[in-house]
Amino acid sequence: MHVPENNYMNLNLKFANRQQDFFATLNKRVNDYFKTNKIERTANTEMVIKTIFMFSLYLTPYFIILSGAVTNGWFLLALCFVMGLGMAGIGLSIMHDANHGAYSNKKWVNTLLGYSLNLVGGHAFNWKVQHNVLHHTYTNVHDTDEDISPRGVLRMAPGTPWKWMHQFQHVYAWFFYGLLTLVWVVFKDFGRLVKYQREGLIHKQKTSALAQWAGT
Repeated sequence: MHVPENNYMNLNLKFANRQQDFFATLNKRVNDYFKTNKIERTANTEMVIKTIFMFSLYLTPYFIILSGAVTNGWFLLALCFVMGLGMAGIGLSIMHDANHGAYSNKKWVNTLLGYSLNLVGGHAFNWKVQHNVLHHTYTNVHDTDEDISPRGVLRMAPGTPWKWMHQFQHVYAWFFYGLLTLVWVVFKDFGRLVKYQREGLIHKQKTSALAQWAGT
């Protein structure tokens, strides 16, 4: 399957019909696994405990910093580090599961916890489009799955043009990954809303650009 290189995503990609049998079989086996092992498909007690823990990791240092009770620079840096762990936990588990609709069988609970991404500086709607729609539908398809889209100094897929610096990306990638949160908060979400509006993805999600801009 070839995807042309341009500034627009090719959302008209077609997949082989024989893959439908694969997905049907996979879904059946997954459903059977949960039923056979009597496992809930939504969050269990351990997940609820983890949710409370991760929110505490993020919010407790935040309020300590705001209180002004701590003035030592190294202690403040340590509190920021703990906040970072909490932020990662919220992003990698809580908001991820909620925005997949998998945290609870109640839609309002998933919606509420999904907005925890907004709490840490992201935008839940943008994430749902980028992750649920583009990544899970077009996994590892160059120029359509934004998880591997061209990132300038990082080359994430064979279809991305190779530059001499990429031979060292295993060394410098760690530094640039550390800047992703800043880029996300300052630039990424705003640019994505414009892009998704232009490509009709906002309309397909039965919402409006105005409503999403109001939520940024």
